Amino acid sequence: MECSDSISSRERGARRTMVVSPTIRPLGVVCLLMLVASSASAQQDPLWAEKMLDRTDFKFGSVAKGANSPLQLHVKNIYKEDIHISNATTGCGCVSWDEKTFPVIIKSGTTVTLTLRLDTVRYDGTRDSKATLSLSEPTRGSFKAIEFPVHALIRKDIVLIPGEVNFGAVDLGAGAEKRVAINYAGRSDWKITEAKTGNPNLVAQIVEKSRGSGSVSNVNYELIVTLKPTAPASNLRDQITLVTDDINNPQIPVQVEAKIEADVVVTEPPFVQVDVGVAKKLNVIIRSNKRPFKIDKIERTKSNESFKVVTPTETRTVHSLPLTFVPPDEPGPFEEEFFVTIAGREQPVTFKVKGRIGKSIAKD
Repeated sequence: MECSDSISSRERGARRTMVVSPTIRPLGVVCLLMLVASSASAQQDPLWAEKMLDRTDFKFGSVAKGANSPLQLHVKNIYKEDIHISNATTGCGCVSWDEKTFPVIIKSGTTVTLTLRLDTVRYDGTRDSKATLSLSEPTRGSFKAIEFPVHALIRKDIVLIPGEVNFGAVDLGAGAEKRVAINYAGRSDWKITEAKTGNPNLVAQIVEKSRGSGSVSNVNYELIVTLKPTAPASNLRDQITLVTDDINNPQIPVQVEAKIEADVVVTEPPFVQVDVGVAKKLNVIIRSNKRPFKIDKIERTKSNESFKVVTPTETRTVHSLPLTFVPPDEPGPFEEEFFVTIAGREQPVTFKVKGRIGKSIAKD
């Protein structure tokens, strides 16, 4: 019996070995393959995630109380696989990400912009914290959480009202003006010496409004910002820097935003293929997104008679301009630019007609 029991134990051990081993080995092979596949892509480089980022920290600098203070992070997917932003967190309530919904999927070759915003209303003083971004490539199991140091000095002695220069939606060619009150509590001789902008579409002017006396007094300025009528259609996002006579923190940033929209949109005709001496009729649509308009005149860059156009006299939201093109005896590519002057609009609306003139085919 003892021998029989011993044999039974060995058989049971063998059975256990036969059952467990086939399971472990394939699992080990799968794990090894996953490890090799992962290391061949993102995990091959320990800095794979950092290489997608355009900044390593968030330094807000010295900012005024109540100021809108955002900083942007651009994340570019330089890999073939999709990259996921699985989460974004902060170590302090003084900063927060604008993005709240995750994951954010970044396709290969594309860039995603994230915004970290400093809370200058509820907080003041020196703020040292961190922001964390989690990136992953799910198909290969790559993951990395990146920490960004955050530093800011929120000055409670300087207050902006409102906290930014926000033009909102502005018609293309219209221009606009905004004003911000700057209130300082401290030295009676405190000064703003300059308002600087590197944007050619903005003009910044600083005007002193009042000044108290005594060791601690109130000094009030007004910042006047003009958006030029020549600013192109775009989502403008920039800063104006207030330069003060403070020794330690002389610069105060002021955020500027505007959405410059074309009030009139032109649908240009498609590329024209035409032979010498064969007239071609074209149609150009000019549409207003806001209000009816009248066309005062239509001009073009060349003085020849190849294009004939009739200026409409009606006031409406959509104008259809019939053009007749009689090509000159000069085969080859051509391009003509038109300038449409609209009543009450400073800048003309422009459009181009492009095409190619072919040689005429002689008939027998």
